[in-house]
This record gives sequence, C-alpha cells and structure tokens, in this order.
Amino acid sequence: MSEIKKVHGLYVFKKNSPTLAKLRDALPEPSIHGYKVWSSSFLIMDYLQYEPIEKGSRVLDIGCGWGMLGIYAAKTFKAKVTGVDADEWVFPYLRVHAAMNDVSVATKTCRYEDIKPALLAKQDFMAGGDICFWDDLVDPLFNLIERAVAAGVGYIIIADPGRSPFMRLARRCKKAFKAQLVPWQIKTPRSDSGYLLIIHS
Repeated sequence: MSEIKKVHGLYVFKKNSPTLAKLRDALPEPSIHGYKVWSSSFLIMDYLQYEPIEKGSRVLDIGCGWGMLGIYAAKTFKAKVTGVDADEWVFPYLRVHAAMNDVSVATKTCRYEDIKPALLAKQDFMAGGDICFWDDLVDPLFNLIERAVAAGVGYIIIADPGRSPFMRLARRCKKAFKAQLVPWQIKTPRSDSGYLLIIHS
C-alpha cells in the first residue's frame, strides 16, 4: 500500500507513513500541535478554487505547521511562499512535503507578535488554518491582522472549525475590517466543515 495520498493535486504522506515515522524517530516532537496536517487548511484550499489568488502571488502561511497550505499555493498558483511557525520542528515535515511536490517554500521561526511590518508589506495573501485555538492567541492574531492590513496585504483568510477563540477573533475583525465570516464545507480529503474569516482590503 502506498504511503502517499493525493489531495487537491498535492502529494501528502498518510499518517502511518514510514517516512514520517523515521522523521518522528529522528527529531524532537513538534510542541504546538504541529504533529499532523489540520483540516482547516483544506477548507482554505477548497475555497481558493472559487476565489483564487493571482499567479505568482507572494504568500505568508502563518502558523504553517507542515506547510500544506503554502505548498498548495506554490504548486497551484506558482506563489512565492513563506511559512511562519513558532515551532522550528515542524519545518522538517514541511520540507519533505515540499520536496515531494517539487516546490520551494521559505521558512521562518517566529511568533505572530514578532512578524514585522517589513515582511508583511511584501505579501499579497496571508492565510492560516486551525491557528486560533487558545484564548491567548486572539490578541496576537488580531494585532497581526491589523498590521497586515496596514502594510497592504490585500487578501487574508483564517479558517477554523468554529472554536470560541476564533469566533471572538472573527467578531473583532468584522467590526474593525468589515471581515466576512463564511461557513464552508468540504468533501475532500474527508467530509468536514468550518468557517472562513475573509478580509479583502
């Protein structure tokens, strides 16, 4: 049986993959829930089939984890992607998936509050899936979105199953940036649903 599945045109290692097992044995375990591909990334991928980014866009994948969202943007839209995560030990998983999909993704170890306006000013699109799961992430993410809008990032999407911290973030963004909160359902790689917080500026 193959250790690889294909989702939205991407090659993704299955959870019981021997390749992933070797990485887990060789490296420290990611500490901030970075131990798998979280489903909200697939909500964003699906939505981008209907509201795509432009070819060659500059993309910031925040709280990127294994980087599948950024890898999708690089492969599908020829985007120039930077994956940002507070945990450096997710990046080996990102790199092995990027190599398997024949794309390149730059990486940066950084917390949301430390992402500088100079980096944000270079981006056309900023996105993240399953990244607002604790109460103490609401303020840093709101402040990051505020800095991104001020820096000229024209398209932002944050996705989540609908956790209460995310919903608080959504209410603040609707008031401050006229954000949309869009329910979204997918059938691939499995049936799932959640919400997309979308900001066009």
